[in-house]
Amino acid sequence: MVRSHPGLAKLPLIGGLLALVAVIVVVVPGVALTTADADSIRAVGYVLIALGSYLASFVVIYHNVILAAAANDALEGREPDVAAARSIARHRIPVIAGWALVSALVSVAFSILRDRGGAAGRIAASLGSAIWGLVTFLVIPVLALEGIGPVAAIKRSANLFRQRWGQQVTGNLVIGGISGIATIVGIIIAVIGVVMVAGATTGGVVIGGVLIVLGLVVAVAAAVFGGATRGVFGVALYHFVAEDRAVGPFTVTDLESAATTR
Repeated sequence: MVRSHPGLAKLPLIGGLLALVAVIVVVVPGVALTTADADSIRAVGYVLIALGSYLASFVVIYHNVILAAAANDALEGREPDVAAARSIARHRIPVIAGWALVSALVSVAFSILRDRGGAAGRIAASLGSAIWGLVTFLVIPVLALEGIGPVAAIKRSANLFRQRWGQQVTGNLVIGGISGIATIVGIIIAVIGVVMVAGATTGGVVIGGVLIVLGLVVAVAAAVFGGATRGVFGVALYHFVAEDRAVGPFTVTDLESAATTR
């Protein structure tokens, strides 16, 4: 589906780039201010870090909602209308903002547990984060297609997860595994390039530079297409669980290939 509609892959890329801008413009200065001697300046720094983190989360979720709405068009056999999908996301801004806040607060809670809980805290944070990610996996399709509030969307996603937990686990593992391996390959290529550049020979610098660029392109492409694929899969799984029907190129057999609780 993503190959047939490459415009879908642009949405997570745009969201990621805007999130990076938020981190550079707001979070990085905030981190710098936290090293100041004055308590008031450090407080401003922590506020900037929180604000930048929230903005980064918001823009990523906003573009994921656009992706879900556009992917729904593609899965229903229509040409994805990104402009219409953006309109849907704009009308969902209040609930997107609420979900971004909930998501950010949960992330902060897991981060604190990981940093201050010792070995047990790190294990609990890792398990909790993984479970939270699975339980809330369908929140984005729910926000895009149902338009309910963030708390109701979490409950809805959790209910859908209980009905078809197997597919969510399997689908996310497969998509994450493939995109993760491709990302690692890109990083390895880039590292080889850095080593060759460090060798300081003319030929090594040229080849190393090419490898660095190639590795970065592979890693970024893997992350972008992995995100787009996960978004399309989420919408397809939403229809299957909520409406008991397969959409797009998926078949019931495809979506029932993992164990279910029904």
